[in-house]
Amino acid sequence: IHIKYSKKHPTTTIMSSEAPVPKPILGVCVDAGAIAKPFRDEIKKRVKELTEKGIEAPLLVGLLANNDPAAVKYAEWTGKSCRNDGLRYELRNISDPLDVERALIDANEDPRVHGVIVYYPIFGQIESFSGESQDDYLRDTVSYKNDVEGLCHTYRTNLFRNKRFIEGKKCVLPCTALSVVKILESVEGVYDANLPVGKRLEKQVVTVINRSEIVGRPLAAMLANDGADVYSIDIDSIFRFTKNGRLTKCDATVTPESCVRQSSIVVTGVPTKAYRLPTEWIKKHTVVVNVSTFKNVDKEELLGIEGVTYIPQVGKVTVAMLERNLMRLFENYRNDADSTQEGDGEEAEVEVKRKQASSSSWGSPVQIYTAAIVTVLLALTIARSK
Repeated sequence: IHIKYSKKHPTTTIMSSEAPVPKPILGVCVDAGAIAKPFRDEIKKRVKELTEKGIEAPLLVGLLANNDPAAVKYAEWTGKSCRNDGLRYELRNISDPLDVERALIDANEDPRVHGVIVYYPIFGQIESFSGESQDDYLRDTVSYKNDVEGLCHTYRTNLFRNKRFIEGKKCVLPCTALSVVKILESVEGVYDANLPVGKRLEKQVVTVINRSEIVGRPLAAMLANDGADVYSIDIDSIFRFTKNGRLTKCDATVTPESCVRQSSIVVTGVPTKAYRLPTEWIKKHTVVVNVSTFKNVDKEELLGIEGVTYIPQVGKVTVAMLERNLMRLFENYRNDADSTQEGDGEEAEVEVKRKQASSSSWGSPVQIYTAAIVTVLLALTIARSK
C-alpha cells in the first residue's frame, strides 16, 4: 500500500500496488496436436509398410484457384503435413476459376492420383446452373474414389442415411467434422466404449452452433448417428437431430441459450470475429470445441467453470483426418492387393454380421439346385400317392 499526499490538494489517497487477482483455472485446455499425433504416427507406419513393398505412397492433389489467405495457408499446411508423414502432395495452381472443373475431372481420371482436395472458396455463393452454388457443384464433381474431404454427394447422402459402407468398403467422412468426433472420443467420459457402435453417445446432449455443409450439418448427423440428441443452430433456425435420422425444426420456445444450458457438449463454428458465446450459459463439466478460425468463446472465462474441457483449435486433427481419408481411399480403390478387409474395428464386424443376417440360406447355386430337386421329387411322390 502506498500513501500519496498532494500539497495542492491536501488529501491523502490510498493506492494499491497489487495486481488484480486472476480467476482460478478450474477447467482444462487440450492441445489438438496431442490428439492428432497417434493418427499421424499410424499414417507414417502404413506408408513405411508400402514403401518396403516397393509401392509408392498415396498421392494427394490440391487445386487452388484463389488468393484467399485462409485457403493459401491451408494448402501450405496440408502439403507440409503430408510430406512430413511420407505422403506425396502436388499443388496445382489454377489462374482462371472457370478451369477448375476441367482440372478436377482430369485429376479424377488420373490413375496416379489417389485423393483430391479443392481449396474453397472459389466462386463463393455465385449461383450455378447445376446447383445452389458453383462451389457446391464442384464438391459434387469430385469422384467418391478421390474425395478426401468426404463432401461429395455420395458420401453426404450415405452419412445422412447412416450408411457406413459403400460397395463393401468403409465410407469416407468429412474430415473437419470427423476431427471433432475424434477429439470427443479422446475426452474421458464422452463416448461410452461399453455400448455398441451407434449408441455410444446416448444420453449426451450436443449443441452445434453452425450448420454449414462443410462442418455443422455433417457433424450434427455424425453425432446423432452415434446416439446423441443434437441441436443444430443457424442464424435463423434451430433443428434437432436424433438417432435413426430424425430431424425436426424447433419452435420459438427453443433458443440458443436453452440449448447450450442443457448440453454436455458445445461446438462453436461461427465464422466471424464479433461472435462470443456467453459463458454463463455453459454448465459445469461441459466439453467445448471451437472449430472456427476465430475464437468464439472467452478462454479465461470458460476455464473458470468447474470441470470444463476446452479444445480451442481442431486444425491439426483435421489434417490428420485428411491424411487418414487419403490412406483409406488408396486402400479401398487403388491398392486392392493389400486391401483385404472391408473396414476396421468393431464397425467392420457389425457390417459383416449385418450381411450374414441378411443373407438367405439359399445363397449358393448348389443350395438352390438342391432345393429345386427336392421340391420336384416331393411333388412326384405326392402325385403318385394320389
